[in-house]
Amino acid sequence: MSTLRVGTTRLAPRDAVFVYDETDRHLSHIVAVYFFADDGDAPLDAHRVREWARARLGHAPLFHRRLRRIPFDLDLPHWVPAPVANMADHVLLDAPGTWTAARSRIAELVSARMDLAKPPWEIHVLDRVREVPGIGTATVVVLKLHHSVCDGVATRELEAALFGDSPAPDVELAGDDLIGTAVRTAASVLTAPARFALGMARTRGHDGAGAVTRQPVTRFNRDIHAPPILHVVTLPMSEVRAVQAACPVRVTVNDLMLTTVAGALAAYLAEHDETPEASLAAMVPMSMRGVAQWDSVNQLTQMFVDLHTDIDDPVRRLLAIKESATRAKATAADPATLRMESRVETAPALLLRAAGWARTLRRFDQATAIPLSNTTISNVPPVRDDLRFVGRALVRVLGALPIHDGDGLRHLITSQGAELAVTVTTNATMMPDPEHYGELLLRSFRLLGDAVIG
Repeated sequence: MSTLRVGTTRLAPRDAVFVYDETDRHLSHIVAVYFFADDGDAPLDAHRVREWARARLGHAPLFHRRLRRIPFDLDLPHWVPAPVANMADHVLLDAPGTWTAARSRIAELVSARMDLAKPPWEIHVLDRVREVPGIGTATVVVLKLHHSVCDGVATRELEAALFGDSPAPDVELAGDDLIGTAVRTAASVLTAPARFALGMARTRGHDGAGAVTRQPVTRFNRDIHAPPILHVVTLPMSEVRAVQAACPVRVTVNDLMLTTVAGALAAYLAEHDETPEASLAAMVPMSMRGVAQWDSVNQLTQMFVDLHTDIDDPVRRLLAIKESATRAKATAADPATLRMESRVETAPALLLRAAGWARTLRRFDQATAIPLSNTTISNVPPVRDDLRFVGRALVRVLGALPIHDGDGLRHLITSQGAELAVTVTTNATMMPDPEHYGELLLRSFRLLGDAVIG
């Protein structure tokens, strides 16, 4: 059997940003939620669940290392080997009862900051959850990872190993390389300014690629004053594919979902007499795999797509969003943009830390405009359908995004098997009626489908 060797490694700058930017009001973690069929199985016990997890810890180094910050942030943080001292700190079992209670529990997990003094992962098993829409009773498994260890695409690869049938490698932990860390820190302090100056010189003249646009403020672009809430909307994939096939031009599922969210968001604000004077925009994460070669576990960039909420006709809005999304993708892959993006790779740790600190000072309650986007719409790829948890078959996958100051309405779109799901994260102050917003999402999709299919 192969062996997974875990030693001391320094975070790449792109990954360190998720550490430096994190505050209690701007969380940096990934939450994935898996539903496994419960066909009258016996209740799970904590020992069985933790032994299941222990047998799979060899699938990734992230299970066996913790973060160490360098004093005064003179260098980037390091991952250092750290055995899991107590599985109960990472793997927890609960039986909340109904889906309403489980949904509240997941919202609590989404809003809780991770303790990076321990390995940055958690698995929460919610056993025998009843009244799950479209399923009935299910075992719900929540995987929570810090964003500095992976992105959404990498999470898909990890969960395929966790819930697959491949045996995990043995694990060998190296000693904590304190001397090597000290040497690297000293070298970084001496060379970082020169490397950054060289990186700036190489990208001089490309500042236009990073021009910042301003967006009108909505109720969702204020500071967060209440805990998050979740709402899930599902659509049959057969309907989504039928609308896609009937479109007058070739569109992606992501184009359809951007248009669906745009219609629902515009309708919700109109109902509250809060229609903005200009179109709203969305931040849409884009995987850079195959586009750029970055030495980091996070291989994502941020696209900013005009949602054309000022266009009423759903087909015209779809075509405009497709054009805007195509243009945003081209901009993200443009060599000038990539050169601008490369500046982070040579940025000194102190500069990255200062930038993160500066972001914590921003407040939105009195803002008259915000930079770049009004909402987040993330679309992650599906996982294999043959995955299982303690013998129970996978039937649904969701994800949930923590809300941030200035970004209090976030959507994560997943497709699995015969359905597509949109998980909405917001809070009761900004949206006291998430069920109604879910109805608007369904209505927006149906209006688009009727307009396209005729």
